[in-house]
Amino acid sequence: MSEDKQGVSLEMLETRLNTAEANVVSALKARSVASRHLLMALQGEGNTIAMTVVSSLSRLARQAKATDQSQLLLRWGVEFLIDMHVSGLEQVCVSGAEPIRIFDQARSMFGHQIPMQFEKDPRDTLQSCADKDSCVGVLGWMTQAGSGQWWPMLNESKYHDLRIIGGWPIVLADAPYAAIVARGPLADTPNTRTLLMAHDDHLRLKKIFGELGLYPHELSRARSLVLFEISESMAESDPRLTAAREAGLDGLRVVGSLPAFVAQAANDDAVRHG
Repeated sequence: MSEDKQGVSLEMLETRLNTAEANVVSALKARSVASRHLLMALQGEGNTIAMTVVSSLSRLARQAKATDQSQLLLRWGVEFLIDMHVSGLEQVCVSGAEPIRIFDQARSMFGHQIPMQFEKDPRDTLQSCADKDSCVGVLGWMTQAGSGQWWPMLNESKYHDLRIIGGWPIVLADAPYAAIVARGPLADTPNTRTLLMAHDDHLRLKKIFGELGLYPHELSRARSLVLFEISESMAESDPRLTAAREAGLDGLRVVGSLPAFVAQAANDDAVRHG
């Protein structure tokens, strides 16, 4: 190929690349506008950052069932960070028994632009989330031993505003390694499962919920305190919760929401290791 022809060919390829890049920027701008509109709708339904994470993870889980996962994760690494910026997230606090691994998990989700710090004591992460709406916590998954047992702290009154809002990763993994926590409240959202906590002193959880037409799956226990999920979205004001409390489940309350894909992975893991 002559130098003239090679120059023309390279110029043509560069033009195509510039056009493709312009199309990407245009698509991201359009998506950013759509994301802001969704956030405006979510603001009246719960904490904005928490609802953004719940909504994004639920959408990712649904798309993972029908989309090439490598392509989806490539998009996620850009689109989710746009959503987090728009939502007002300012800080991520991380705690876990394997500091390097869980910090890497947090980075893979939230990227490098948002300030991130590791807290040796998970209580410090929970406190930061309780103090600031603009903070999200990343901790070990609830079914893990050791540091995974931070979840009973949510029973303390000073952490009652906190919610478990997702897990990571939720694709290309058998079960999440990290749980994401932020201030609530949470809205009743389709395509999610509900996490709840209660004192089940007499092991009557399944019986009480069964009589209400609900089927709980236990995730973890700390003496009488039990963390469990049900396979549908449930508002924090649902009258069935009132009925369950009256039937003997003291301290029963909603403590989180997970996409159905995440919750199923957690169940499978609990069955394998239970």
